[in-house]
Amino acid sequence: DGLAGGRRAALWELGVATPGERLKEVGTQLALPLDVPAAPALRTMEPWESMVADYATTGLTLGTHPVALLRPHLQNVRHLASVRDLERLPHETPVAVGGLVVVRQRPGTAKGIVFMLMEDEFGTINLVVPPDVYERHRLTVRSEPLVLAEGRLEKLPIAAGAINVLVHTLRALEPPSGEVGEVIELAARARDTGYALETDSPQVADFRGVAPPVQSFAQGRRR
Repeated sequence: DGLAGGRRAALWELGVATPGERLKEVGTQLALPLDVPAAPALRTMEPWESMVADYATTGLTLGTHPVALLRPHLQNVRHLASVRDLERLPHETPVAVGGLVVVRQRPGTAKGIVFMLMEDEFGTINLVVPPDVYERHRLTVRSEPLVLAEGRLEKLPIAAGAINVLVHTLRALEPPSGEVGEVIELAARARDTGYALETDSPQVADFRGVAPPVQSFAQGRRR
């Protein structure tokens, strides 16, 4: 708590004590020499909230990996395995792996196959998404930062020791609370006159909004 409190106070001071602003063809407008007020007393953030705040402010976290926070909520998933577990499992073992998507690729020479690099708190794993699976789960493949992939482990000699998971199904992983950003119909959005849309739980941060950038085919020419 002491470390978190000191960090919060430092961030508060950085946010208040802003540097001067450069003005075009005039010079620099110096910040007013105001005394920095003390940081307000706030409740200690939950681990998930702290992780989301790290990604929102710095684009990364040195704390607990998001999948490590989700793992206790995945214990009922059949064939659940971590990247570390995959090393000891035999070829063609049914597995389910959850992680943070790092890279999405859909090479033009791969006949519609999508390759996803996914990481958990122990390492990274390659996901091979066949065309039919991609078509069924297109939105999840293209946009979700946290996914749970179910499929078959591949350890082929021709792959020079590389480990892949041939995906059968794919779905989004949800935050521990099970609460995510609200889906708003366009008509409802048009009727809204405020700057912020109310949700059932406005204090719950949505990881989708702060997820780190992904090297992705979806960012370039659409296929």
